[in-house]
Amino acid sequence: MSPLSDKVRPTLDRIKETLFNIIQFDVPGCTFLDLFSGCGGVGIEAVSRGAQEVIFCDWDRDSLKVLKTNLKNLGIDSFVYEGDFKQLLKRQPPEKFDFIYIDPPYAGDHAQTALEMIAEKKLLKKDGFAIVEKLTEDKREFGADGLVMTQSRKMGNVTMVFYTREDNE
Repeated sequence: MSPLSDKVRPTLDRIKETLFNIIQFDVPGCTFLDLFSGCGGVGIEAVSRGAQEVIFCDWDRDSLKVLKTNLKNLGIDSFVYEGDFKQLLKRQPPEKFDFIYIDPPYAGDHAQTALEMIAEKKLLKKDGFAIVEKLTEDKREFGADGLVMTQSRKMGNVTMVFYTREDNE
């Protein structure tokens, strides 16, 4: 289920399928942060593929209502952070993550800010990935000191860009 709002852009099934085809062998037992989770499609897919823990983060009330309904209907018990992603990342969760999926509103600098905070707070585990979803036509290069881009996958009008810790090289 998705919110009835033009502010929300659920991740397309083909994008989720591509993402999980890439990371499939590392998902079982992983910790996963679904930043800008909306109705939770990506995080819920991570749970269905064996993620040990998924944390959802969004600020939009309509999205949060749908997310909580989806989690309840699927019997998923996960932490949902209701608020600005910067506040969650500032709190520096006690754990580091194997995956952080960053799917912000395409306009704005949220992806860049998130990557900088992830690098600064060292929120990725060794061999973990931060994955940014962006419009293919957006030619901005995101990044942060301490993170290195490892791959980029274009799927029509959407591109996923993968970053890992610099010390993984």
